[in-house]
Amino acid sequence: MLIFKKEKQARKLALAHFAKTEDCLSHAGEVLKAYLSGDREVARGTATQVIGLESDADHIKHELRDVLFSGAFLPNIRSDVYRLVDSVDKVADKAETTSHFIVNQRPHVPEQFQAELLRIYSLCLECYTELRIGLRCFFKPKGEMESLRVHTARVGELETEVDNVQAELTRSIFESDMELGQKMHLSRFLELVARIADSAEDAADELQFAAMKSVI
Repeated sequence: MLIFKKEKQARKLALAHFAKTEDCLSHAGEVLKAYLSGDREVARGTATQVIGLESDADHIKHELRDVLFSGAFLPNIRSDVYRLVDSVDKVADKAETTSHFIVNQRPHVPEQFQAELLRIYSLCLECYTELRIGLRCFFKPKGEMESLRVHTARVGELETEVDNVQAELTRSIFESDMELGQKMHLSRFLELVARIADSAEDAADELQFAAMKSVI
């Protein structure tokens, strides 16, 4: 039946978008690692890949929108599905923004701060990993609501950990002997990285809201 074919296509596109977003985040992490190791050319080349991956995610989101408009799922579910995917898309946007900041503004990151910065990014990536598991639970034919709640709760815990590490690192930066301009610049960069976890938590909130209303 045509309606079930459309729903299957919509699920496939949503899951493809979530996978592409994870690729985007992973590559943005490689940009950061290359930059901190001093390999600016690799960082710039990988940042270009991040741009392509984010564009791919956008294309999938738009394709999904067209499938939803064509009649996939019940009307009261379509907007929830699109809002959910759109919220995940903002995670990919934040990864792209972080990569742009690194290669275009080249923040000064003293060696004593690099490990904690990488830790923050690792926590952000873990935050999205938990979100993606929850998303897959939602898009399974019968849903797995208990597992979904566990993983979305974990997203919130990891986001809080990111906030705590960010606050401590920011304090250390402003207590250091760096120039004030460098401190402000690096602090701004930390905020951009931490927003990846913020966006993942926002998407987890959207996921919980959608799950309360329906299982698709």
